[in-house]
Amino acid sequence: MERQINRSTPDEMSVTFLSEGYRLLGNLHLPREKAPVILFSHGLASSKDSEKWVALACRLYDEGYAVLRFSYRGCGLGEEWSEGTSEDTTLTSRVRDYEAALEFLRSSGKVDANRIGVIGSSLGVCTAIAAGSPLVKNYVFLATPPRMIATPEMKESFEKKGYFEFANSGDPIPFRITRALFDDFQKYNMFELIKRIQSPVLMVQGSKDQIPIKDVRRLYDGANEPRRLEIIEGGSHSFIDNPEHLAKVIDLTIDWFKRYL
Repeated sequence: MERQINRSTPDEMSVTFLSEGYRLLGNLHLPREKAPVILFSHGLASSKDSEKWVALACRLYDEGYAVLRFSYRGCGLGEEWSEGTSEDTTLTSRVRDYEAALEFLRSSGKVDANRIGVIGSSLGVCTAIAAGSPLVKNYVFLATPPRMIATPEMKESFEKKGYFEFANSGDPIPFRITRALFDDFQKYNMFELIKRIQSPVLMVQGSKDQIPIKDVRRLYDGANEPRRLEIIEGGSHSFIDNPEHLAKVIDLTIDWFKRYL
């Protein structure tokens, strides 16, 4: 979960599009018509307006890339909330929203639809892998969890309440998830699905992330060339608690897109 910061770029516009009847909110940063574009795929309880995504959008814009950051259904901060509730969240629902975002970019006429890259974080990486869209020509994966297992605390809450609730930083509305999220995730084998991806993949992981590094390396081993794995020493799951770590993530990302997009 990440903080919201108030930054913007010139030529930034609010956009909306539909996914299975849900109205999703986004921001399109457009440095020029027909620019190559980067789609952001945020994590479980994050949103388009988290500190990491806004900082990345500003830097990519400065480098000449268009950016679409959007919030998945049931996610957002303040009034910038995509329709739906957090209990609607499954990996399958996120794949549908992600595909709707790609279709929005493809049909918008504003960007170069032949040069689409994706940056995913946490569950947002799994979403991109599960979708495996041929529209995407380059990927950056941050803090990838190849497995998703409910904790004993979550299981107990599912039994007693039907949901598990945790604080959503930057917004007074708690974020709730249900057992359906974990049950649905079991339908997807990330270690096998990543083998389908034929586009370049950069994986960036923090050494202090709770995700087992052996799982990350196994996922990386399944990726096709060109690929690269970067471990940021001392890096956390979100990278935002250390400005130097976030700056390195941004520099690695920009270099990767310059090479392969």
